[in-house]
Amino acid sequence: MKLDAKAYGTVRKVKDDSIISEDEWVLFQVRDNAFAEILPLYRDVCVRLGCDSEHIAAVGRLIDRVNTWRLHHHDKCKIPGAHGEKLLDQDQST
Repeated sequence: MKLDAKAYGTVRKVKDDSIISEDEWVLFQVRDNAFAEILPLYRDVCVRLGCDSEHIAAVGRLIDRVNTWRLHHHDKCKIPGAHGEKLLDQDQST
């Protein structure tokens, strides 16, 4: 089952260039205000679950990159929504 109804494409792992199946990924945009707010909580949950230090550090760097991008592109940041989207999980013929 395709998980993300608002996005499509090919996603590859950096470590071995293998393709990640569409039933294993979702996309959040850096301009999404909710995504930006939830990232620190995600990091906290990773710590609680016992994720390795490399992953925790990578999430920290992601938070820094997201915050930097948002600082320089505050005009592109927005409250998330799907109004007007062509959602891939809805019947478009009705």
